[in-house]
Amino acid sequence: MVVFMNRTRILVAGLAIVALVLGTLIYRDVFVGGKSTANALNLYTVARRTVTASITGSGNLVPDAQANVNFKVAGTLTQIDVAVGDHVSAGQKLAAIDSSAEASALAQAEANVTTAQANLQSVQTPLTSNQITQLQDNVTIAEQTYNDTVASVNLTNSQDAALVAADQMQLAADQQSLSFNLTYQNALVQLASDKATYQAALATFNADATCKGVAFSSYSAQCLSEFTAVSNAQTALALEQGTVNSMALPVTNDQAKLNADLAKQQTDKTNGQRSLNQAAASLTSAQDQLKTQTESRPNQIASAQAQLASAQAAVVAAQQNLNNTVLVAPMDGQVNSINGVVGETVAPGGGTTAEAPGSQAPLPTSTPSTAFMQIGNVSGMEVVIPFAESDAARVATNQDAQLTFDAVPNLTISGHVIAVGSAPTLTNGVVNYYATISLNQTNKSLKQGMTANATVTVSKVTDALVVPNLAISHLGTQAFVTVYANGQQTQTAVELGIVGDQFTQVTGGINDGEQIVLPTVKAATGSGTGRGGFGGGGGIRVGAGG
Repeated sequence: MVVFMNRTRILVAGLAIVALVLGTLIYRDVFVGGKSTANALNLYTVARRTVTASITGSGNLVPDAQANVNFKVAGTLTQIDVAVGDHVSAGQKLAAIDSSAEASALAQAEANVTTAQANLQSVQTPLTSNQITQLQDNVTIAEQTYNDTVASVNLTNSQDAALVAADQMQLAADQQSLSFNLTYQNALVQLASDKATYQAALATFNADATCKGVAFSSYSAQCLSEFTAVSNAQTALALEQGTVNSMALPVTNDQAKLNADLAKQQTDKTNGQRSLNQAAASLTSAQDQLKTQTESRPNQIASAQAQLASAQAAVVAAQQNLNNTVLVAPMDGQVNSINGVVGETVAPGGGTTAEAPGSQAPLPTSTPSTAFMQIGNVSGMEVVIPFAESDAARVATNQDAQLTFDAVPNLTISGHVIAVGSAPTLTNGVVNYYATISLNQTNKSLKQGMTANATVTVSKVTDALVVPNLAISHLGTQAFVTVYANGQQTQTAVELGIVGDQFTQVTGGINDGEQIVLPTVKAATGSGTGRGGFGGGGGIRVGAGG
């Protein structure tokens, strides 16, 4: 009976302990739950601040103006007055080419003007019968000179042709004779045999490892025998080659004579044609003089005036060509490159410059300039950056930018967008649009071509009601934030304005001072706190929960 009473008491005590524990847990969940939930939340107090959205890109520093400078006429470089890196002024002499041909052309053009002036004066003065007779005699003399020139050229060409034909016949005869010369053929066979003997002896000597790296005086009997075989074969080969060359000498001489006579024939043809052209020009001139002087006076005067005007225009063109043999700087700047040295021939034109949007600055390129000289105005620098199409759509003129430079650490310079290209550039299948950014100040450490990194502010609003970007969720096109009030979380629809890099403007749905819930990221160890709040608007942590 006593034992039964003790067991009953123990059972009742145990049930009482269980009930106490359950009561404690129920009290915590019912009456303390709100506070625990609040302690576990990462809250942000809605406030006003400046919202900034920016994009980044990398490009290159370029001079604010650049020009490819070329000669306008071809010629041989005789002078280069500047070097790469020199600063030059507009109009400064840069280089010169041989001007003898242009000077001669100018002198000829001026002489033609003198002739045209004399012709005009002569047609304005009546001719006497003696003058007309003189003009007719000039035509006769010119015709005779032309006929004599034709006869002389034809004779020379005929003689040259006969000489070449004779050379060809002699060469063919000597080649045939040599082909059927038994001694020569035997010599060729012997030459081939001597070559084979020499190559075999040389191969045997080179293959003998006991002879490699050994001085001649230390050769073994076998090495000395192999060396002697090579030497004898080489001597026999040289003697036989001399014999073959000696027997083929007539054919060699025939070919040399034929080549010389062919060259003379071509030279005589060229000179003959030049003489014919000159004689024909003289005849035409004499005929024109006679015709002009004997035509009606008004027509003669009009024609002479036209010839004089043409001759004067030719002088202007010749003078310009002469002037173009001296290259001058089109702008102030620095010499970036020179393609050519004194003595080389330069060609006119080539090497145009692709300009950056809204500027005379060049587009960056990895292709070397083909221009003779390139000048850049480095007193002002700009940055040209290719932006992807999605970013380019947000870039606009006069937007602020901050620029850093890989080659100059700790240097940041402000700038502003000058223009954005309207036409795309396709690079490796990616569509980009170039934008030009002007630096608001210069720095002597910066060099053209350096890599520049730009952060462009594409939108900005001040005194805006903002929330952190990570607090916003979307359902379809509607944006939501979670508002925390009176211990409760409420999903609230909001209207958004400018989306910044960290914060987004809210134009409706919540008010200044309200608290919103931020996503909490717990540390991997389980002992750290959640993600901290943001500055400015006042990110806060409620309670001290983990």
